[in-house]
Amino acid sequence: MAANMKEIKERIDSVKNTSQITNAMNIVSSTKFKKFQVLTLKSRSYAETLDIAFDNLVAGLKGNKFVIFDGKSQVKKVGIIVMTSDRGLCGSFNSNTHRKLEEMRRNFQKENKEISVITIGKKAKDYCKTRNIDVDSEYTQMIPETMFEKAKKISEDVVQFYLDDYYDEVYLIYSKFVSAVEYNIQTEKLLPIEKKEGLPTKEYMFDPSEDEVLNAFIPQVLNIKLYQALLENSASEHSARMSAMKQANDNAADMIKKLEVQYNRERQGLITQELTEIIGGSSGVQ
Repeated sequence: MAANMKEIKERIDSVKNTSQITNAMNIVSSTKFKKFQVLTLKSRSYAETLDIAFDNLVAGLKGNKFVIFDGKSQVKKVGIIVMTSDRGLCGSFNSNTHRKLEEMRRNFQKENKEISVITIGKKAKDYCKTRNIDVDSEYTQMIPETMFEKAKKISEDVVQFYLDDYYDEVYLIYSKFVSAVEYNIQTEKLLPIEKKEGLPTKEYMFDPSEDEVLNAFIPQVLNIKLYQALLENSASEHSARMSAMKQANDNAADMIKKLEVQYNRERQGLITQELTEIIGGSSGVQ
């Protein structure tokens, strides 16, 4: 019985140590979440306004054909940008994204289309490599100070890949931030850019030319779109990790309570046994 009490005590200490770690991670994730929440919400209105301005510009284009809007005659190769996290311990955050990627992959394979992936986050990179999914480029350690520049690099590469016929279509998978306890997996078609129907058409004058303005403007629009997606994904990641660590803390507290009850029962049983032995010994002496 004493050996059993020692084992329970060791388990209690182990769970307490784990609880201290998860509590510290919860605090860190909470701090990071608040930072990305502010960045995401501030940037979101700008990104939405830019989208509206670009949609209105595209609606005013007349006559000329642009492959970046009209698409390719045949779609053989599809590029998918996948955003996950670098680290785990964030519940189902990454697995939800992986499932969406697999779903898209199966659908494109049924249509006899090849796919390759641009991974953002170590978890996406590792997932693709273990499943032999072609990875064209990979990005990790996405911190606020470098996010915009990396988004710019990715957007420029993607446009060039599309114009060079390496990609015939480009899609984006990321987690859109909703609240501290909710996020949604989003799938967006980046290229070709779809013209919005029903918008008022206005005639625009382009200087130096329509082609040059669009060739310069489109990567910038995609840059902001990818940058916003990175912010949304990061805010979602930290909210998911914060929730996961809080749940882990709650589970640890429940486990500690149960173990302490079990320990006290064992201790009470040991005391009762010792008292019984003492009483039995005294009776024998008499």
